[in-house]
Amino acid sequence: MNEDLEINNQLLKADLFAAFKSQLKKDFESSAVNADFVDALPADFFLIRSNIIHQTGGLFKNGSLLSALLYRVDISELQLRRSQEKNKNMSFEEIVAELIIKRILQKVILKKTFSK
Repeated sequence: MNEDLEINNQLLKADLFAAFKSQLKKDFESSAVNADFVDALPADFFLIRSNIIHQTGGLFKNGSLLSALLYRVDISELQLRRSQEKNKNMSFEEIVAELIIKRILQKVILKKTFSK
């Protein structure tokens, strides 16, 4: 839960959130996944997670689209498996959504850090 609050605090930073939304949209569109929902996202971890779950719901039935999205976001099968083992009380959809949020936020922070 502390990790969720830290992520939420990062998302509340306007510059990071704008870059997060931009990267999220780019990764979804590059994977042929509808990204229209991204522009209306609020800066709230739990609402973002809910929106991603809703938006990607159909992908869980289409393994190739889900694989393409996870590859584009840079989430490995090992990360997915470890997260499933660690979070047995969470659905697969919740785990995927959280991993997407965390990885995209990580990308944004790394780009910001190393572009200075």
